Amino acid sequence: MTITSVSNLSVKSSMTSALQSEQTTLTQLTAQLSSQRQHTNLTDYSASDARNLINLQSTATQKEAYISVINTISSNLAVYDTTLTDLETIAAQAQSLANNSPTYSTDIASNVATQTTNFLRSVTVDLNQEVNGRFIYAGSRYTTPPAQDLSTLPTSTLSSTMLTDNLTVPTYDAASTLNLSTSGQAITVGGTVGNGQTASVTVNGTAYTYNVQATDTPTLVAAGLAALIPGASNAGAVLNIQAGDVINAAAVSTTNAAAYSADQAVVDTGYTVHYGITSNDPTIQKLVAGLRFLQAAGNSSDAATYKAYMAQATTLLSSAVTALQSLHTGVANNINIMTSEKEAQKTAIANLTDQVANIQQIDVTQVSTEITSLETILQASYSATGSILKLSITSYL
Repeated sequence: MTITSVSNLSVKSSMTSALQSEQTTLTQLTAQLSSQRQHTNLTDYSASDARNLINLQSTATQKEAYISVINTISSNLAVYDTTLTDLETIAAQAQSLANNSPTYSTDIASNVATQTTNFLRSVTVDLNQEVNGRFIYAGSRYTTPPAQDLSTLPTSTLSSTMLTDNLTVPTYDAASTLNLSTSGQAITVGGTVGNGQTASVTVNGTAYTYNVQATDTPTLVAAGLAALIPGASNAGAVLNIQAGDVINAAAVSTTNAAAYSADQAVVDTGYTVHYGITSNDPTIQKLVAGLRFLQAAGNSSDAATYKAYMAQATTLLSSAVTALQSLHTGVANNINIMTSEKEAQKTAIANLTDQVANIQQIDVTQVSTEITSLETILQASYSATGSILKLSITSYL
């Protein structure tokens, strides 16, 4: 090979390399113009910029999640607002009915009973309201209606102590008959399973508690307890305690305290909002108890009983009216908080988006100009390379 051919080869190699470099640059510029970003891959940014982008985008995603939570809470609060308005109206109307019906007669009593029955049915509907498949007055047990038909509750459970005692609305597990019966070393699980109950057996002074699930059967409850108690086994729904062990107690809870846990949610970093209302809230208990006394008065057959029940009803309903207004004010405040917090999150996301853009953004005009210039240079380079290749071929002819 002559010195001239070596020189030509070197030139060709150099120009080809330059063309490839210019083509790569053109591809990068075109991608930037298309995406409006410096790079589409984090690894192409500097370590500092990549770290900042990850942090900014992660924070923005968290803010979006907070907005989603706020939207859910706002839906619940809207229904609380509507139902509490209705409950306030019912309380006020019931109080008026009590005040306007101080004297017993069969007609007055009948009218009181009829209207109060309708009030109690309306309260039942309000307490069993659902939002997205969740009973919002059911606390943590949101899949279970919190109240049975309140108008059908027996008056035999009414007493004067309801003015000061816990005025619990009917339990979630009113339909459950789950029970434990002991015979020797055997404990039989019977009845039907209720949501949120616990089955507890105390052996040798140690209590073993199984949290009953909605899908459990008596057999599964027995098996669950057997797994907790040393040496125990089960045969179907019968729990067998090993010989020599002493069974101190065996019982099933009628309600689960956690059932009435009011809803709360984190709507910003370090900020938790308590917004839920449960059916056993003292305010609602007062309303239900007041209506039940009013209904009992309406069902009375003598003036003395009517007067006694009516006095209880008047006291409770008067207290319920004020308490409901206070509870409703709390809901209104939470609605305002959610509106304000949502706007704050939106503003934060907009600021984060601007910060991301400041790292990623390109000067569109400058990139467009560079692309046009590079295309011109490439065209000239292709022409020059073509000419050199022709000269190189000629030298061998």
